[in-house]
Amino acid sequence: MSEPKNLLLVCGTSVATSTVVREKLKKELPKRDVNIGTLTKAKVTEAPSKAKSGSYDLIVATTSLDQDRFDIPVITTQAFMTGIGEEEVIDEIVETLQAS
Repeated sequence: MSEPKNLLLVCGTSVATSTVVREKLKKELPKRDVNIGTLTKAKVTEAPSKAKSGSYDLIVATTSLDQDRFDIPVITTQAFMTGIGEEEVIDEIVETLQAS
C-alpha cells in the first residue's frame, strides 16, 4: 500500500461540513487504494497556519480559500453537501494524492 496521506479538511467553523467530508473520505478513499494517515478538520481561519506545518498533502475545503497562500494543492467543493459531482471530486482527490 502507498504512503499514508494526510488531508486538511476546511470549512467555516470546523463543525458540520468538514465532518461530512471526513466521514465520506474515510469511507471512499480506502476503496480507491488511498492509504489515509490523518483527516484533520480546521476552521478557515486556522487553515494557513496548519498547512504551513508541512504535515498535510492536500486541503479539501467547502468554502473559498486563497489558493496562493498554500504550498499544497487545494480542492474547493460543495459536492459532499449536495451529492452533485461527488464521484468526480473523489476522483480528483485521488489523482492529486497519487501525484504528491
